[in-house]
Amino acid sequence: MLKSERLLQIQAMLNKYGKVEVSNLCRIFNVTEMTIRRDLNQLEKQNLAIRSHGGAIALRDNADPQRLHYMEISSHMAEKEAIAAAAMPLIPNGSRLFFDSSTTVYCLARCLANTQNLLVVTDTLTTALELNSRTNIHVMCLGGELQKNTNSCSGIFAENMLHSMRFDYAFIGLYGISADGYLSTPSTSEFSLKRTVIEHSAHTVVLIDSSKLVAPNFLQLGHISEIDTIVTDSNAPQSFIDNCKQHDTNLIIANV
Repeated sequence: MLKSERLLQIQAMLNKYGKVEVSNLCRIFNVTEMTIRRDLNQLEKQNLAIRSHGGAIALRDNADPQRLHYMEISSHMAEKEAIAAAAMPLIPNGSRLFFDSSTTVYCLARCLANTQNLLVVTDTLTTALELNSRTNIHVMCLGGELQKNTNSCSGIFAENMLHSMRFDYAFIGLYGISADGYLSTPSTSEFSLKRTVIEHSAHTVVLIDSSKLVAPNFLQLGHISEIDTIVTDSNAPQSFIDNCKQHDTNLIIANV
């Protein structure tokens, strides 16, 4: 069976049953676990599934939003936690920050202790609740339409609030960065919000795990030359590292 045919069948199973397991797929298609994991990783990159422990779950409108959000946080957890730890020294005391709805940025929020006086603006309820337990961190939430799959706010109200703000540092995540350095997202609502954040921040920091590098998506919202710092993990391809050097973008690589 061709790989393309196998991917279509796995996608059909995801649509029908909502989830698949690596062990069962190996028996069905008579291939190795490594082959199935590569297939599931490809479906995840195409936004057709979310990788879970031992398999994948369907990415669809009627899926449980809380489960989808949890699975997204759990995906590539080791990389996300290492990236968050590597980004911690970038946060100076007394700074005004923006944290977006990225699950890697959420990992950064979980790393923050109560030893710094910070102002953090976020569009995400999950991140806001996490930070609000620190008495020295002042938290502000953007208003707007609440997205069920990310617990984040978007739309004209959120963007209008951002236009009246200025940040010392913005920490954002991305769905992908193309081989030629373009930042990308599949979401029109995210496009406008992230674009506004970049324009209203003195320093923009992108937190992104290596699975999303050299992987373009639908909308181009900027270029790495506009970004001050990118934090990724040690599986980043050399071509991406070279591209950052070429455009004078500071690159921090977290060991995983």
